[in-house]
Amino acid sequence: MPVRRVTWRTDSRSGSVHHVRMLSRLRRTISRQLSNPSGPLGRMIAAGMNRGNRAFNAQAIEALDVQPGTRVLDLGFGGGLTFGPLLERGATVVGVDRAEDMVAAAAARHRADVGAGRIAVHAGDVLALPLEDAAVDRVLTVNTIYFWPDLAPALRELHRVLAPGGRVVIGIRDGSVMERVDPAIFTLRPPQEIAAALEEAGFTAAEVRSAADGGSHLITSVR
Repeated sequence: MPVRRVTWRTDSRSGSVHHVRMLSRLRRTISRQLSNPSGPLGRMIAAGMNRGNRAFNAQAIEALDVQPGTRVLDLGFGGGLTFGPLLERGATVVGVDRAEDMVAAAAARHRADVGAGRIAVHAGDVLALPLEDAAVDRVLTVNTIYFWPDLAPALRELHRVLAPGGRVVIGIRDGSVMERVDPAIFTLRPPQEIAAALEEAGFTAAEVRSAADGGSHLITSVR
């Protein structure tokens, strides 16, 4: 008895559209977690950020010029990678992050330093920092400014909490290496635009320091 052969046509366009949609959903999920890590995936993302940002954070800390007794605000601290190196330099650290899971994890991980007053961690937003005027001598924020849709009021808030003569260091990746992030979540700005915005917010001596490969930038300024 002859075998009946059945054939069918596949719509390659439909498969391609489905693949694109899946990649888009994945990109948005990861971008949201980079913006505000939460839950088990957020903890994995934070661990990955710690590994990927270690060298960049070290460069940013050097640019801060921290001395014993310096009060440092780490804004958007994520996995808290900077806390140890800052404490080693004799600083006291205030960490503010909008991700409540990251704040809780940092408080538990650094319980002894929190109890001794060397570290304080708060949940908060850049537009309304839970700090008094002139509360800190240095402000450090690395890979967070992408999530500030309104740059001018955010920088004015940094100016408010920074003591006169204090320094701010903002670390960013160049847009050329951020092509896979979701533009609905990440706002990418060239470093010169951020430097100009700092000057407009009342800071002075804004300077851009770029990596040799152009893949990252540190923007520094003084209040």
